[in-house]
Amino acid sequence: MDGMLYISVSKNLADGMGTFWEPHFSKTVMTVFREQPPLYFGMLAIFFKVFGSSMYVERLYCFICFVLTLIYIHKIWKTIFYKEEIIAKNSWLPVLFFASIPVCFWAYANHVEETVMTLFATMSVYYLSKALFKNERLVFNILLAGICVFLSSLTKGIQGMFPMGGVFLFWLVKKEFTFKKNVIYSILLVATPFLIYGLFILANPHIFEVIKLYLENRLGIAFKGTMHNTTDNRFEIMVRLFTELIPMLSLMLIAFLVHKKSNQNSTVNRVYKTEALWFLLIGLSGSVPLMSTLEQRGFYLLTSLPFFALAGATLVANPIAQLVESIQTSNKSFKFTKWVMAIVIIGSTAYTLSCMGKAKRDKEMLHDVYALGTVIPRGEKLGIPLQMWEKWNFQTYMVRFNYISLDAYTTTNKFFAIDKELSKELIPPSYELYPLKTEYLDLYILKNKQ
Repeated sequence: MDGMLYISVSKNLADGMGTFWEPHFSKTVMTVFREQPPLYFGMLAIFFKVFGSSMYVERLYCFICFVLTLIYIHKIWKTIFYKEEIIAKNSWLPVLFFASIPVCFWAYANHVEETVMTLFATMSVYYLSKALFKNERLVFNILLAGICVFLSSLTKGIQGMFPMGGVFLFWLVKKEFTFKKNVIYSILLVATPFLIYGLFILANPHIFEVIKLYLENRLGIAFKGTMHNTTDNRFEIMVRLFTELIPMLSLMLIAFLVHKKSNQNSTVNRVYKTEALWFLLIGLSGSVPLMSTLEQRGFYLLTSLPFFALAGATLVANPIAQLVESIQTSNKSFKFTKWVMAIVIIGSTAYTLSCMGKAKRDKEMLHDVYALGTVIPRGEKLGIPLQMWEKWNFQTYMVRFNYISLDAYTTTNKFFAIDKELSKELIPPSYELYPLKTEYLDLYILKNKQ
């Protein structure tokens, strides 16, 4: 539901329905969409305006977010190890660890807002790493990090602000500058996003009311504990975090065992414990607060996962560097592996392209959604029985592809649709069957209307 809901709102915004600060879902529900802050919708709306309304536009959007996130993970690694050339060139390692986390596959395939929030959070930590580890344009890069925190929070709210603790955590584990400087730099980082919000509100006081309503309607409900709860155990999200990291932890274990078996002499003896701890604490600051509510979902963790990947990769940085250096690129087994990987990549790409235009799920429903769009004008309301109101996949498909709003509370709409498996007694007597070839539902039209 979540991804299609966000895509539908973004498509409406691209079509001129709603505004950036007050987007719109349908004429019958969430006419003003206050479930999340607006940046995700505004960015995707630009993609729709530039590239059109194809379903592949939102996929391109998420793919670009994924690639940019990987690029910034790579850049963080290069920044942290700028003095260690042998280790720095293995920036593929944290990228591999991040991509190996199962929930990443799900999140980017389902277009959740965390995909964009993760990008901005990773960008923020990149600018912090430039300022703190390289001491490069320190104030300027901390300001950039604060701007990225602002963009992260404007994507999905307060949970996107966790990188604000980056300076304090660096001082805590490294102690490379005084406590006074820690306070000054931390204030600079924390104040930046709030200052930007203040400037927006000064320019347009209505934005304050928009933010206030979001905090009350969304965060207020989440913290009070309501129907949005998904668990009765606050520690469930931490168990989920551990299970998601099992592939990465397994790869780390394999790296240690292979390195130990090879019995190589280390050319670089340093273990990067403080760097790994910094990443680990940032990751925990983005995941542990999720225990504060009982509304917990695995993809909520996505924003913190790049930093767990970086922490894990940092711990095995030396063993991996030595193993890579020991590989003989001229031997037959290495060349064979390269050819196998090339074949796998080509085969995967070919298979992906062959799936274009094919429905992976809701095939019958989507067939009917497209068919209804040829009959019912855009902007119309479609009557449905109350028993179908909770079918959010149907609701979002109808809005995304046809901008048709479902209405379960009136019987005066020109058209009425009902699931073929539901009782025909739910059809109001004022409707008659409409001759349309469908697979999932039947379409009816008010009698004596053309």
